[in-house]
Amino acid sequence: MRKHFVLFLVLFSIFGCSSKTQDTFQNIWEDFSFNRTVSNSTQIVIKAYDSTLTNKRINVEAYIPTKTYKTSTKKQLEDFDKIFVNTEKTDYCCCPRSSYSIHFLNKKEELDCFYVDTIEFKNKVRICETSYQFSYIIDKQNWKDYLNELENK
Repeated sequence: MRKHFVLFLVLFSIFGCSSKTQDTFQNIWEDFSFNRTVSNSTQIVIKAYDSTLTNKRINVEAYIPTKTYKTSTKKQLEDFDKIFVNTEKTDYCCCPRSSYSIHFLNKKEELDCFYVDTIEFKNKVRICETSYQFSYIIDKQNWKDYLNELENK
């Protein structure tokens, strides 16, 4: 057991110094963290904001939402994963122009919040971690379909 631990430390120190390896570990951790948040959620609340106002500010939470979408069934929670088909993950993203916020709740406790930029791309949507360290770029139609599903309960 001790040999395995020493071997792990040696391998980690050798490969851990590589920028590419660190990026890989960071990506794995971010994906794991996001997926854990989604899977531990008992409800997802998406708030829409007036994009003419939020276009000028990063923190959309300072505005009153124009519309709120909430998951009401387990299927809607599970269907959230479907919007990530053909997703592109990006690193740090400076200054997205958010027009939505996504709140992941476990009962009444907020697990995490992400911002959604629907303005930057014509056919894509950027879902950003609140400190902008990483984001997912998804198909805009997938996003719209999911919002429609929530709206049509």
